[in-house]
Amino acid sequence: MNIYTADIILFLLLISVFNDPLLNIFRLALNWNFLFSEVVIGLILLIILWLIHKYVLRKYIFKK
Repeated sequence: MNIYTADIILFLLLISVFNDPLLNIFRLALNWNFLFSEVVIGLILLIILWLIHKYVLRKYIFKK
């Protein structure tokens, strides 16, 4: 499996796990707009994915 395939699978898992709870927090607690909430959630998940890619996948799983 390619590292970028693992990134895509991991990103889909992150979306499926964290999207609904974060959306409830942003929409109900902070009273944000739906589109703005989804953009912020996407940016947060991309940062988490980048950190996992850099510090976990590259160093421990897909070593060269």
